[in-house]
Amino acid sequence: MEGLLLGLGFIGVALAILTPFVKSGTGLTLISLAFYFRFSGLETWLPVILFTAGLLLIVFEIFIPEFGVAGVIGMILLISGLYLTIGDIGQTVRDLSLSVVITSGVVFYLVKNGYSLANVNKLVLQTNLPGTSSTEQERKEKPVINEGLKGTTLTPLRPSGKVVFGDDPTVYDVLSIDGHISRDSDVIVDRVKGTKITVRKNR
Repeated sequence: MEGLLLGLGFIGVALAILTPFVKSGTGLTLISLAFYFRFSGLETWLPVILFTAGLLLIVFEIFIPEFGVAGVIGMILLISGLYLTIGDIGQTVRDLSLSVVITSGVVFYLVKNGYSLANVNKLVLQTNLPGTSSTEQERKEKPVINEGLKGTTLTPLRPSGKVVFGDDPTVYDVLSIDGHISRDSDVIVDRVKGTKITVRKNR
């Protein structure tokens, strides 16, 4: 039961980050985690503080390039908060593993359906031409993105991120079919479906 509540809390975070349903996701997270700590027999606020700080650091890490110190410290604090709440390392691992598996499935489903860190319903084309007004951009013919076109990642693809193709300054939101791809890596367009662009490593 506790593992399921923890999983629902993590799902709420995923919904708040990846979809426009920020309020609903945040509400689900707060309610689920409140019941989780209540059912776990919380005696002090220290585990809640550690868990919350860890979760915030992990969320912060998602929005900055590459996996770094914030994510590592966040994971340590989160696990510490759970352990202090339960007092059993075995159950802590079981609850965390169950919640991670459930949340991973939900995140995979959301990303597969075009949701990204931009809080939009689908991965959309974004034009970031410096010194050009939006009206002028609309008048310009958008470059054609075809399968096989080569590009370079501007951000890590985890699995969504931003890519530029050739000398074109336009920045595109794309989805990696090869999982995590580091920044400044060569990629190639695998498929284009509407405004949704999937890429893979250019080996």
